[in-house]
Formats: sequence, structure tokens, C-alpha cells
Amino acid sequence: MRHLTTISGKANTESFVAYLLTQDISTHVEPLSSDPNQWDVWIRDEDKAELAREELRNFQRTPDDPKYRTAIDRAKTILKEQKQKSIERVRNVQQPVMRSNPSLFGGPMPPLTMTLIVLCVFLGVVSQFSKPDANNWLGNLVTKQLKFVDAATYKKTNDPAASIKQGEVWRILTPAFLHGGPLHLLMNMLSLASLGRLTERLEGTGRYAIILLLVAIGSHLLQGLMPLNFFGSPNFVGISGVILGLLGYIGIKTTLRPDIDCELSPQAYIMTIFILVLGFTGGDKFFQMANMAHLGGLLSGVAVGFVMSDRRFDRKQ
Repeated sequence: MRHLTTISGKANTESFVAYLLTQDISTHVEPLSSDPNQWDVWIRDEDKAELAREELRNFQRTPDDPKYRTAIDRAKTILKEQKQKSIERVRNVQQPVMRSNPSLFGGPMPPLTMTLIVLCVFLGVVSQFSKPDANNWLGNLVTKQLKFVDAATYKKTNDPAASIKQGEVWRILTPAFLHGGPLHLLMNMLSLASLGRLTERLEGTGRYAIILLLVAIGSHLLQGLMPLNFFGSPNFVGISGVILGLLGYIGIKTTLRPDIDCELSPQAYIMTIFILVLGFTGGDKFFQMANMAHLGGLLSGVAVGFVMSDRRFDRKQ
């Protein structure tokens, strides 16, 4: 900040700093400790100091000019607008995933998204986060039946598709309901609550279910069937691949269809790139990331979003 001047009288000070604000010159004002009727005026942006000095000279020549008195009302409006923008910035930080029409994002949790969250939490806890104790028969049953391939079968055949070939096709989808730890579950549920709510409100529960199926298939098959030296592994859990699929879907559809009045925030794209780069550059060794599930889900979501951006796929009103 840079000191501009000292003005006598509160009314004169308010008029002058109000006028400066209407000229996009922000100030800081405080009374002198030695004389409360004298007010120090400071300029917040030093680049505008010369302009502020010119306005000060004009004010000193004609302090009674009506433009200074009427500036107060305009300054109040500007301050109100700035406050509202500040509130919006806070909201964007609190909810960084997307900016959307409140009718799409607000309200109670839609039924299918809520069902998925309940199932993931219940099965995650029951299975002791995919590592059940020997005496936890239910947890062992859940883990055995929901993983991409049965552990004993995989050990015997070394074929990641062995269980699916035996007709257990549900395994293509069910790894999404298992998680590797409380933090893994929490982060995925927060993301699902955000992206799932938006997608279900945008597309309706039926179409949303189809989208979930398609991105889960693309995500899990790529992760489960790719060789280990290509970042694949059938021993994976979590719904993050599906979440990346929803993000890809919303990202491409809202880009191609701006009339939807909904968009992902820049933070969502940055986070997606960060997750992919971290995983494929060795971060998966520390965080046990299902890299091909993330990539497969994202690409599947983009493909489905591209197809369903056609207006022929719009929901009937």
C-alpha cells in the first residue's frame, strides 16, 4: 500500500474514497490516533497511485462537486457485488468438481447414486476393506465373490478371466463395491456423491444406470485383462474407474452441449491429469492405483458422452 493523503472530516473522506472505488481504485482508510477527525487514505494498488493523485487534485479543487456525493451509492453497489463474488469464490473452492445449474446439482441424493454409496460403504465395512479376518465368513464370502477373479482359481490357472469364463459375469462390475481402506472409500464416496448426483439428475436414473454399466465394463476389463507389465492386474478394488468414467462423460457432453448449463471446473481436469500422471509414473507403487481402470473408465466415459451428446439421445420432457 502507498499513503495518498490525509483528509479532514469523515463525510469528505467517505465521498472521496467512494469516488475512487467507482474508478476501480481500492483504498484503505483509518483515522489518525492524534485527531479522529483526520483520516489517512492509503492506496492498495501502487500501480494506480498516480491516477489516485490526479483524482486527489481534482477533489481538492472542487470538493463539493456532486459526483463525489453521488459516488457513495454507487460504491455501496460495487462493494455488494464484490462481496457476492467473494462468496462465489469460496463456494467454488468448497465444491471444486463442477459449476452447474442448481436444479441439476442440488436437492436430495438421487436413488441410484444413494444406493451405490450405501452398497459401497456396507460391503467395504463387511469385507474389512477387502482383507477379512479368517473368522469373518461373510467378509470372506463377499471378497471371494465380488473380486474380478477368484483368488484360488487365478492361482491355479494364471488366467485373469478364468472366473468370467466360468459364467461369473457379475465380476466384471462388482470390484467397484470393494475398497482397500477407509480413506480410499471416503474419497471415492465424496466423488461419487458429486458426479453421480449430477449425472443422474441430468440423464435420469435409467440412462444413468446404462452409463454406469458401460464405463464400469470399459474400466474393469481393461484393468483386469491387461498384463502386469502394462499396468494391469485382476486384483483391484474400488469405484474410482467408474468415477473417472462419469467425469469423462460429463466433461465431453457439456463441452459439446453448452446448452446443458453445466460444466466441470478447471480443478476437476487438473486432478484427473494429476491422478493419471502420478499412477503411470510410479505412484501406483505407493498408492496402489488401478491405473488401467482409471484410463479405461475415462476413455469409456468420453466415448459414451460423445455418443449421447447427440440430441436424439436427449431425455423426453
